Amino acid sequence: MTADVDLLRRLVPATGPFQEFLGYRAEVAADGSVGVVLEIGERHLSQYGIAHGGVTLTLLDTAGGLAVLMAAPRLVRVATISLAANFVRSVERGRVVATARLDYIGGAIAHAAMRLCAESAEGPLLATGHGAYRLFRERGSAADEPRRSP
Repeated sequence: MTADVDLLRRLVPATGPFQEFLGYRAEVAADGSVGVVLEIGERHLSQYGIAHGGVTLTLLDTAGGLAVLMAAPRLVRVATISLAANFVRSVERGRVVATARLDYIGGAIAHAAMRLCAESAEGPLLATGHGAYRLFRERGSAADEPRRSP
């Protein structure tokens, strides 16, 4: 593990009280990628015995937002302005991992593509998503980071 990955692990922000309520956590892999991990349990289930769709959306959205924050650590915050999801399979009890790939980051907006998989980031695909995020920077810092497409 490199020092950069150790630093990333210390920098992954908590996402607020809702994180505790739902029970997910962010993890940094050896390659530096960030995953959002949740053990799906009874409290996450709908009346049909599978995870409520809102849980899936939350995990995808959180992964996308964290990908943006990790790519531009000087951001004050990000806000979701658009979120689309495709539910591929039912999300059942057990471990799930949401990951994101940053597609674009500009001065005010970023785009990310997300995946939710069972068991690990390489496990069976459960859902995909795409998010657009509004970037909030400290005043006067918008020019600090160049526009780029990863």
